[in-house]
Amino acid sequence: MPKKKKEEFVESGELKEEYERIEKEPIETEKLEYDNKSLYFGYSSRVSVLMVLFAVLAIICAILAHKVINYKEANDVKFIEVGKITHQAVLKDNDIYDKKILKESDKLTYISGLVDKIQINYSYKLNFNKEVEVTSNNKIIAELTIYDPKSKNNYYTQKYELTNDFEENFEGEKASIEKMVSIDYDKYNKLASEFKSKYNKDAKAKLDVKLLYDARISPMKMNAYKNYSTKLVASISLGETNVNIVKSQLDNTISIPFRQKRVSLYSVVLELLLIILIICVIIVFVKLNKLLAKLQPQDNEYDKERKRILDEYDNIIVNVSILPNLKKYKEVKIYEFEELLDLKENVNEPIRYMEVAPHNKCYFFIKHGDEVFVYTLKNTSNER
Repeated sequence: MPKKKKEEFVESGELKEEYERIEKEPIETEKLEYDNKSLYFGYSSRVSVLMVLFAVLAIICAILAHKVINYKEANDVKFIEVGKITHQAVLKDNDIYDKKILKESDKLTYISGLVDKIQINYSYKLNFNKEVEVTSNNKIIAELTIYDPKSKNNYYTQKYELTNDFEENFEGEKASIEKMVSIDYDKYNKLASEFKSKYNKDAKAKLDVKLLYDARISPMKMNAYKNYSTKLVASISLGETNVNIVKSQLDNTISIPFRQKRVSLYSVVLELLLIILIICVIIVFVKLNKLLAKLQPQDNEYDKERKRILDEYDNIIVNVSILPNLKKYKEVKIYEFEELLDLKENVNEPIRYMEVAPHNKCYFFIKHGDEVFVYTLKNTSNER
């Protein structure tokens, strides 16, 4: 942008006084007449209204979405399951231990040749977030496996049912199972040891003792149910000098979704309102984005031509901040900037420049006597 160059055209006292008068005169702008019946909002007002509307709709939309989610989750059943296993060994008659039973709390290593039976105690508890009906069919089984420790391929597998199916029924917010089973460890250990001595001394053997829990869960006063299954496993080594027992544990939070068969009018209304609000938020966002986009300078033909003129003729153009009252002068319109250049050579007056609408409109003019020669540069892309 060229700097003001007062000294280039202040050649006499008369010209100086007239230039100062031109600078001091206010710009006369056209008064726009509006229909009194129509309501007009300026750019800033529209942006402010849309921003507030967007914020309000977004907040309402978030609250409504939260209500919809909570309503759908209201019928879901959530529960915490906790399962653990304890054990103790019943010994054969021996000269080493002075007691018949070694408890887990004794923290002693079991010698396999001295163990007659192993008692496994299962404890499984459920805590629900609401009252439910629970019907479970359960059983305890044992699975003997003899396998190659390198390839993990099985040599022999056999399943045994240690208990008959037993049913447990509960109503309320809590359910639990406490069950004990006695394993004839000596029998299974001899079977594994005999296999290793005959076929493969490097083979490994284990006995997995499992509590299988298969429940049908139904919220109270609701004609619907879901199945849930889990298991607790104690893995006992066989055919080794010492007995190693690895036990699984459960400590999980489970959520089971339930939906009512009949559609609730309240749920339908909530979801419809949420959809409408989301559409409104999108519309407001698009409109707001279009308004804010106008703040960004647009690269148009007007800007290119204005920049070209100012860069090329910087030394002969004076940037002024006040537009003279053109009504006091005979206005002569110039249609090409080159014609204004020719006029400047003839009258030896500076070309004054002022942009009245950024990116849209500016004036280049020469004042000579009682005449003002004006070249107007416009952004024609905004004209309709």
